[in-house]
Amino acid sequence: MANFSEQDIRGIVIDELRKFFGGFLGISSQADIHYLNTNDAAKEFGYGTNTRPLYHLIETGVLRQGKEYQDRRPAGSKKAVYYFNKQACLKRFDTPPEKRAS
Repeated sequence: MANFSEQDIRGIVIDELRKFFGGFLGISSQADIHYLNTNDAAKEFGYGTNTRPLYHLIETGVLRQGKEYQDRRPAGSKKAVYYFNKQACLKRFDTPPEKRAS
């Protein structure tokens, strides 16, 4: 049995509610959202097994919490557990730096 933190469960529930109620609330369909853990995201974005560039993008504000990534660390943990929204990250990467709003 997997051990899910409260934050993990909240993320899953919110994603499912968006999928189900999105059309009724005027929210675009979230079915195309695909979250990748840090290792998978590094591979997907061309960094191979090197996750450091993703941490650098977070630290410099290129990737924004709640938009391009989620921090799903357990309560009280100092070590981050990042999940990346693949489509949002690709869109952010395609935006020229001078046009990126925070």
